[in-house]
This record gives sequence, structure tokens and C-alpha cells, in this order.
Amino acid sequence: MPRIARTLVASLALAAFLGMTPGAAGAVGSEDTFESCDYPKIFDLIVLRPVSLVALTIGTGLYLGIAPFAYVTVKRDFRHVTEDLVYKPARFTFKRRLGECAGVSAAY
Repeated sequence: MPRIARTLVASLALAAFLGMTPGAAGAVGSEDTFESCDYPKIFDLIVLRPVSLVALTIGTGLYLGIAPFAYVTVKRDFRHVTEDLVYKPARFTFKRRLGECAGVSAAY
């Protein structure tokens, strides 16, 4: 294949690839934001609670593995490690009402 044809094919392939990649998506209305997180109760019960329970289990396992190192190295920020890996998933799984996420994030 001549050099010009290879260059043309390569540039067309690159243009096609770049044309298929998604662009930046912006929130159009309030339904596209995370400010209002009213989930359908059945979706919360069947999907979100089990996923958050798995996240809690993984976070607790990670916490138990890295807690000694985190305490030694980042002693003043250790509460943030505990909060992010254990307390937030636990609150999201067990303390909130079905279909709501109010009160999930904690103030430091």
C-alpha cells in the first residue's frame, strides 16, 4: 500500500475513533444532579442496599488491613480514613430510610 494511502486510512480511522468517543456531559436540569437523591424504594431495596453492604464489607476489610499503617503515617487524618471506609458505607446501608440518602454524609 502506498504511503499516502496508509496515511489516509490511518487518519480516517483516528477521526472515526475520536468521533465515537463521548464528549463532556453536563447536567441539564435538577433531575440530572446528585443533589436530589430520591431513589425508588424498590430499587433501593433490591440494588442499592446489597451493593452498599458489599462496599461496607470491602471497606471494613481494607480498613482492618491498612489501619495500623494509616494510624502511624497519617495520625491526624486517621478519623477520615475510618469515616470513609467504614462509617459512611454503614450509615448508607443501615441508618437511612428506604429511598432517601439524607444524612448520609457526615461533617468532619
